[in-house]
Amino acid sequence: MQAAELEERHLKALKLSHQQTLEIINRFEQGVILFTADANPILFNQTFLHYYPQLESSEDFFKDVALFTQKHHGHRFELKDWLKQLHQNIESPHQQVWLKSPQSKVSIPVRLQAYWIDLHTTPHILLIVSDQTLHTQVTAQRKLMEASYAGQFVTNAQGYIQHPNQAFSGYTGLTQAELSRMTYIDWLRQQVSFKVPFEKVISALLKEHFWTGEVQVHASEENVFFAVLSLSMILDAEQNIEHFVGLLQDTTDIRAAQTEIQQLAYFDKLTGLPNQTLLHDRIERLLQQTDSETPYHALYLISLDGFKSINDTFGHDTGDELLQQVANKLKQTLPEQATLARMGGGNFSVLYPSQMQDEDLSKQDIARYSETLLDLIDDRYKLEDSSVHTSASIGICPFALNDTVHYDSDQLTRYTNMAMYEAKKLGGNQAYLFEDTLMQRAKRRLELIEALNHSELDDEFQMYFQPQVNREGRVVSAETLLRWFHPTLGFVSPAKFIPVAEEGRQIIKIGLWVLHKAFLQARAWNAKYCDIRIAINVSPVQFHEQSFIEMIIGLIKFTQVNPHNITLELTEGVLIKNAKLALQKIQHLVSLGFEVSIDDFGTGYSSLSYLQKLPLHELKIDKSFISDVPGNVDDEAIITSIIQLAASKQLKIVAEGVETQAQADYLNALYPDILQQGYLYGKPLPADEFENVFVKPQANNRTA
Repeated sequence: MQAAELEERHLKALKLSHQQTLEIINRFEQGVILFTADANPILFNQTFLHYYPQLESSEDFFKDVALFTQKHHGHRFELKDWLKQLHQNIESPHQQVWLKSPQSKVSIPVRLQAYWIDLHTTPHILLIVSDQTLHTQVTAQRKLMEASYAGQFVTNAQGYIQHPNQAFSGYTGLTQAELSRMTYIDWLRQQVSFKVPFEKVISALLKEHFWTGEVQVHASEENVFFAVLSLSMILDAEQNIEHFVGLLQDTTDIRAAQTEIQQLAYFDKLTGLPNQTLLHDRIERLLQQTDSETPYHALYLISLDGFKSINDTFGHDTGDELLQQVANKLKQTLPEQATLARMGGGNFSVLYPSQMQDEDLSKQDIARYSETLLDLIDDRYKLEDSSVHTSASIGICPFALNDTVHYDSDQLTRYTNMAMYEAKKLGGNQAYLFEDTLMQRAKRRLELIEALNHSELDDEFQMYFQPQVNREGRVVSAETLLRWFHPTLGFVSPAKFIPVAEEGRQIIKIGLWVLHKAFLQARAWNAKYCDIRIAINVSPVQFHEQSFIEMIIGLIKFTQVNPHNITLELTEGVLIKNAKLALQKIQHLVSLGFEVSIDDFGTGYSSLSYLQKLPLHELKIDKSFISDVPGNVDDEAIITSIIQLAASKQLKIVAEGVETQAQADYLNALYPDILQQGYLYGKPLPADEFENVFVKPQANNRTA
């Protein structure tokens, strides 16, 4: 009985001891587990049970507790084996592992620390399980700080720099030991220059708990750089300062990139000169000045003559080299306060301030400078692979800052363009001063473009016909001539609207309308009366359209015209652009049954050798050669040459602009088979009048 009582008392004492021990270990923030010496768990505290709330008995402990050597599982950590090996000191009593808990979606980093303790003279193992999540985050943050190219530091509550990363030490040239003896205020005063007063920085930091801005860091006399500095003040729940955090980012590369972007945006890459954008900005700023000491200025547009041909002949590298040499020449003689800019292609501009206070003297000064520019550029340039000569056409637009007329940069640029084109028209290598007549001409041209864009062809345009007669006075054919009667502009001469329509490509729509109407008229007259040819002018712009032949074939089918009754008149200009393709198109037209005539022959660029290849039927002598014959030896020689060429090729010949009987007699005597067209035989008439005057009477005479 006495032994049994002693054992019962011992068990009660042991149970009481365990309860007391459990009360103690439940106070631990870490997980605590008590094992016997042979690694059997006997107690675990509430903190540990937080990981495994379903852990009911020690028998399931090693099955339920999941520990791994890696975050993403893989190798399981055998806790029981590790604890048993502690006896032989085989394993370290410290171990970093990952705990997988049903309470957490992610593995938890934990640190295991094992201790031998004696409880009631019996050895036990005490295992401490410490959550390392915060430590891991701090470590990761520290590594991130060290890996960052941006300088970073964290201070203590008193502002002393405690954790500067290597980048911050590198930027400042200060070691971590040196920085640890400084507050962030000490560092700011020692190395940082602000764009704003220092007091404003500190005030913003205290009020807003944050400040950021561009600063200049003086790490040493040799190492000065711009950076963006951000300062943050970290407070606890009671608004007490815990830390100051600083972030320093070197903006040297950013500034270099900004400089490069600005260079690309405002300067020409080839010559390094200001570009059109920068020039316009400077013009706009200049125009805002009204009290300048130099009120009289001029804008020059300099266009190198023949630059496109140089590029096409010698290549773009040669063209670029030429531009660089011209740019260097212009820079050497550029007046003070003037701006030289490259406008693209072979064009430069100069914004020139005249130093003359008098308006007339300033105009003379502006004209003199244009002569300087012309003389300067007119030269032979030795390039790497060739030698080329070039000159310039210069457009000038003078303007005064105190003028009652307010200009803008776009207007001035437009005016210099107009003046420059006038200089080119006059042959180049000269300057042309913008004047009001140019503006009036430009306005009229814009009116024509606008009217053409909104014209109703059937309402405004009308087909006229002019007879082409043989030696006996019989009408053999008729040329179609287009007339435009605009509701507000009135009658507009073809000489004015055709070039504008060709430039704006409205001629394609107009040309289709003309061909359609002319085909219908040819079909009607040949069905009702006798064989009469109709000659139709085809614009080079329309002829070179890719779909021109398909369009012609479509019109033949739609109108049911007989192509043998149609002559298509082409100018020599069609032969300039893509001569090989032009020949193919002409051959296709002839195969369809059309006859082809070269209009205004002798005024264009075609060579006699090329004419030998063309399947032509007719040459038309331009009226400019007819007006002064007989009597003009040069014109007579040209007419004779054209007739001899046509005769050798067995071509028809039509002479335009015949107005006198003397001209008619001269031509008939020279070549009896010649056809003549002009006011001597009849002015152009609308279709119904032409039919009544020429077609119907001639048909009646045949049947009489």
